[in-house]
Parts: sequence; C-alpha cells; structure tokens
Amino acid sequence: MGFLSKIFGAGASRVGEAASTDRDGIHFYVRCAKCGEKIHIRASRQNDVSDDYDGEIAGKVLNKEILGSRCQNLMYAHLGLDLSGKIVESTMERCTLITKEEYES
Repeated sequence: MGFLSKIFGAGASRVGEAASTDRDGIHFYVRCAKCGEKIHIRASRQNDVSDDYDGEIAGKVLNKEILGSRCQNLMYAHLGLDLSGKIVESTMERCTLITKEEYES
C-alpha cells in the first residue's frame, strides 16, 4: 500500500499538501502568455535537473517544456538552481513565473 500511496498522493487533497511532502520534486507555477491558464509544474530532482558546470559544479539547471490543457501554446522554463535546489534565476518563454498564492487564487 505504501507504493500506491506514493503514486497517488495518500489523500493529499490540495496541490500544496502534495508539494510539501514531495522531497524529490521541484514545484513551480506558470501562467500561459496566450490564454492565461495557470499551471502547476512538478519536476523531478533526479531526472529533470542537470549539473551546471563552470569548471566545477556551480549549481543546477532545469529546462522544462510545458503544455497546458486550454491551448496549444508550448511554453519553456529555463531555471537556474543553487546546490540546495532553490530557484535563483529564471528565463521563461511564452509564459510567466507566478507564485503559489497567485496560482491558488
């Protein structure tokens, strides 16, 4: 049952609850520049994040393609992370980075 709980969230009814217990995930939120749809993205620290080398490991890089459910606007998120996994810089194409509070409102 523990395996299924990990896959289906073990009763976490809100996105914030699932995000707070997800140690392998990087959660961020974007708004589509074309239709305004708000999207929650979960990226895997193990599969989606790469090391950013500048002679030595200076941080991490996350490049993510995003497609919402309202329109066919393919969005791109390019995030720079520090070694602890926090977002320190971002470049967004066809979308804007928004806060969790903006996503939930």
